[in-house]
Amino acid sequence: MKTKALFTLIILFHFSLTAQVKNVWKDGHLTFETKNKVDSQGDESERDYDAENEQLGINMEIVDYFNESEEFLSDIKKGCRQICKDMNMNFIKDGKPFMSGYKSYFIVCKDNEYVITAVILREDQKKVYEISLYCYEISIQQGINILKSFKFF
Repeated sequence: MKTKALFTLIILFHFSLTAQVKNVWKDGHLTFETKNKVDSQGDESERDYDAENEQLGINMEIVDYFNESEEFLSDIKKGCRQICKDMNMNFIKDGKPFMSGYKSYFIVCKDNEYVITAVILREDQKKVYEISLYCYEISIQQGINILKSFKFF
């Protein structure tokens, strides 16, 4: 009996360490998972989403496909680097695609903290999602895992 109770406590502890919270950007039709809920404090609209908690901050913007340059659309890796440059951050390293079913890419930049800059092309809807994930107290890998959790609904 004691073994069963101990096993149950271990399982509950494991799930509490790995539990994820689903965050929803309704207007962007996008969800993503974090360890703790991010608070947008009403700072979201049809085209822009800003949220944070003590561990991370996230800004997402939907840009009209036709407002992006042909160069940006054809090479989103270069586009991510340009976003990093436009935000006056230092480029740290290239990433890779992170979202299956869509053209996506991320890179790692740095100002006071590490920032993962990412782009998702929704060619089916002619939209470009530009994302900046600020790693206040999470590792770069944890930030990448957040990007990998992105799903459209």
